[in-house]
Amino acid sequence: MVRIFIIFLLFSLARPVNAEAVDYNSALVNIADSLTSSPQNSEDKLKKLLESWDELTAEQKAKLTFYRAVVQTYKGDYQSSLILLGQAEKLQPDKETLNNIYQHFAANFILLKQYPEAIEFMVTNLSKIEQIDDIETKAGAYVRLANLAYEIGAYQELYEYALTAARLSENNNARQHCFALLYIAVADLKKLNFKNAEDGFDYSLQYCRNNGFPLIGSMSLAGLAEVAMHNEDFTNAKRLLEEALLGYQEFNFESQINNVTALLSQTYLRLGHLSLANDFASKVMALDDSVINIGDKAKAAKVLSQLYIESQQYKLAYDYLESHQHYSELILDDTKAKANAYQMAKFKHQEQAREIQLLNQERQLMQTQKELDQSDKTNSLMLVTMLIGSIFFLSLFLLSSHRQKIRYRKLALTDRLTGVYNRGAGQDFAENEFVQICIREAHFSVVVFDLDCFKNINDTFGHGTGDWVLKRVVSVVQPLIRDSDIFARMGGEEFAIFLPYSEADVALEIAERCRMAISNIDTKYSGHVFDVSASFGVASNTFDDLSLDPLLKRADIALYSSKHSGRNCATLYTVELEIQQGDEVTQKPLLFSQ
Repeated sequence: MVRIFIIFLLFSLARPVNAEAVDYNSALVNIADSLTSSPQNSEDKLKKLLESWDELTAEQKAKLTFYRAVVQTYKGDYQSSLILLGQAEKLQPDKETLNNIYQHFAANFILLKQYPEAIEFMVTNLSKIEQIDDIETKAGAYVRLANLAYEIGAYQELYEYALTAARLSENNNARQHCFALLYIAVADLKKLNFKNAEDGFDYSLQYCRNNGFPLIGSMSLAGLAEVAMHNEDFTNAKRLLEEALLGYQEFNFESQINNVTALLSQTYLRLGHLSLANDFASKVMALDDSVINIGDKAKAAKVLSQLYIESQQYKLAYDYLESHQHYSELILDDTKAKANAYQMAKFKHQEQAREIQLLNQERQLMQTQKELDQSDKTNSLMLVTMLIGSIFFLSLFLLSSHRQKIRYRKLALTDRLTGVYNRGAGQDFAENEFVQICIREAHFSVVVFDLDCFKNINDTFGHGTGDWVLKRVVSVVQPLIRDSDIFARMGGEEFAIFLPYSEADVALEIAERCRMAISNIDTKYSGHVFDVSASFGVASNTFDDLSLDPLLKRADIALYSSKHSGRNCATLYTVELEIQQGDEVTQKPLLFSQ
């Protein structure tokens, strides 16, 4: 996706407050402008102003130190940036500068993958924004919050903050409004609203260019290119990416240059420009394995793997495919870390709100007690008893409500008999994973299986024995799959295993292991002796799949083939298999059809 991190160019500086400070304030404004238009020149201006350090006010020192921290972030030295931000905070600047410092703290923590600390500063920022009276300053604060929300993957919050910033900055500050428009388009892109994203990027491109912000315009071009790539319009994507690359090179914006280079390698590959694809992908693979480069290297490794497959150099193709898988797993781990930190922060915030509410209730009760004690001393014992009883029963009620909430949530997500996900929860979680898979252009496989002749077991030995079989099947299958895989009971004796980042051959191997484990179940512990077996269908995603439905349909066709091949076997879906089955398959009701 389009990258917009390390956008710390939105600094609204306080204007001169006295005649003696005019020159220094103007120099600070000049530095802020250079960070937007020519970042490479800002360091020289900072060094020159540092020579007059003793003549600066505390507020000017805080701003100067803050801009030095920004430069360190551009260089990728995030720890040095954090040290400078701490020094700027100790200078006790005004609310506006302090707000900038806190938001830059959060940005550096995100780049260091210290997500809990980043979210803590975001919450602090949000509480301080409402204390700001100036509309322009408040708009800038919401723009920076939108940037931080993007970095932790909170795309709904990104959209809301960007809309607020756009509303506040319209007709007030063109630079902030330009960023707000870009973030709105990015939020639509992240939420897969491609038509809205295309319109948004086009509008932000025109607005930013017309108002003299070419760097943000280049980001809009990159966003339009990604929409074009999604629509498979690679000729247009190539034009847009090459134009964006030129724009980034003017600013020497290395992280963005690397990102566009990776996207161009994918685009050249799709257009058949294999030499260019190899050159651009190789440039990206030469980068170090820092956090900022992982996503780009995952794209480049996949391109090189496909190129070596084309040239029949299978050893190199396999090596780069392994690199792609490695980087993809790092990205997935990072995404999970962000999500966990964000959910923990939300939970902490909710718990704090609940505790405050309880404390307010207790304070109100105690106040009532005092008033009643003052009005009638003779009833004090009764009132204290009532107070203690109220607190006791309130605590019991809250404890009971909490336990009920946990219980109902578990019941809503899991199958009560087997303990795995039920159909609704399983498909919802799998659909969410599938969306992420599609974004990353990775593999996703589905294994569906159905117990053979299960009705005969129920009819012959009773439903109690049938329930024992279902629970036993789950107990032998679960150890054979990863914690990240999604195991769901789809209904009756039908199950599905959703396997993110797994190719078809891996899924087929898992299905075969599960089949053998089920066949080896010793049924004597059920009180009866009989055979248990299952038929399996396996399918993997294609480039054209936009949801799980076609994938489940293909897996179901493979399962149907297993049933008609004598049962107790695993079949991988192929197009030929569907053609062979013909009308017989298309007319039968699918196991997982709605």
